[in-house]
Amino acid sequence: MKNKQNQFLIILAIFLAICCVGYYFVSKSKQYPEANLQATPIVTDNQSTTLDWSREYRVMAHAMGGIDNHDYTNSLEAFEYNYGQGTRLFEIDLETTLEGDICLAHTWEDFRTKLTNIGGDIKEPLSNEEFKNAKIYDKYTPLFFKEVLEIMQEKQDFYLIIDSKMFDVEGTRIVYDKLMEVVNEVDPELITRIIPQAYNPEIIDVLQQEYEFPEIIYTLYSIYDKSNGEEIYKTVKEKGIRVVVMHMDNDWAEKVIQGVVAYAINDNDNRGQFNVYIHTVNDTDKAREIVNDYHFFGIYSDFITENQFNKDILINK
Repeated sequence: MKNKQNQFLIILAIFLAICCVGYYFVSKSKQYPEANLQATPIVTDNQSTTLDWSREYRVMAHAMGGIDNHDYTNSLEAFEYNYGQGTRLFEIDLETTLEGDICLAHTWEDFRTKLTNIGGDIKEPLSNEEFKNAKIYDKYTPLFFKEVLEIMQEKQDFYLIIDSKMFDVEGTRIVYDKLMEVVNEVDPELITRIIPQAYNPEIIDVLQQEYEFPEIIYTLYSIYDKSNGEEIYKTVKEKGIRVVVMHMDNDWAEKVIQGVVAYAINDNDNRGQFNVYIHTVNDTDKAREIVNDYHFFGIYSDFITENQFNKDILINK
């Protein structure tokens, strides 16, 4: 009789455990415990620094942030405005000029046809002189990457998030070899405030093994529909990634990112803790839902600044 009671209790315990795990994966509830999604000081085999910036700042300014209702300018004035509004994380888009110098532009097509009236071959890079003399929307100043590094020397409290738009290993090496040439020319110490985005596990390996960036962001928009929450979480844990970026523009993307978080919550290993930023969010109501209901840590935004986020969006400060 006693053995039967023990067997019943064991079966009941297993059943309840399965129910608890299943809840995280199938429930539509948004109530994720916030503490489990915030980065904590961790030492892994390939990283020994804490993500102070990811615990401090909630907003990543997309393409230097918006200005006067314009997005994707990557301009000096956009930086100055958003920096003045408390933003300290700046995502930038990289292109190379005809001479091979790195400059800030989303694509040459956009730069030639939307941001300026230069026109011409939409895939042809501009020369250094053409780029330098251009005016975005007739008034904003385009930037070379070297100029951004010089601003970093003057203002020592902001970080660059790099969008290389390279999804293969060789293309990644070409971009970051050139990028590091410029960094080493200006000030090698600036690497501590430059944060690459990796778009798949192979690129994470290249950036971790061949360069000395303190941290890497895992940005999922190019792989989420080819993967799932479990696979992505295993990559995050194995490679010591502590910032994950994803959009929530469709049901499948939402399911994947919630699956990643659910696996983290059910993992007793503290190395599984990481922060999630959602992109690109410009609606304040959506931002409130993402942060206060889903308990994701932050957002990429064109028009929401750090000061506005802390004042109008973040409820549980």
